[in-house]
Amino acid sequence: MKPIEKGQIVRFHTPNADEDPNQIYVVLEVFEDEDKSRAKLFTLNTGLSFPPVMVVYVKDLVVDELLTNQLKSYMNVMDN
Repeated sequence: MKPIEKGQIVRFHTPNADEDPNQIYVVLEVFEDEDKSRAKLFTLNTGLSFPPVMVVYVKDLVVDELLTNQLKSYMNVMDN
């Protein structure tokens, strides 16, 4: 499993039955605490004026490497 870091795009590896399995989040902050590490997530593509921010266990997340790499390359282009 790839470590969860600030700025990555993530998903829940096993979402609840009433949740969208394709919902993506961006990691705002990671709180390290051995086996109870948590991450603060910003929900993307909700259509809400104020999308929810939540704190969840890192062990419940998986990194979407393709979207994370696209975001990083976009940010590099914007910096230049």
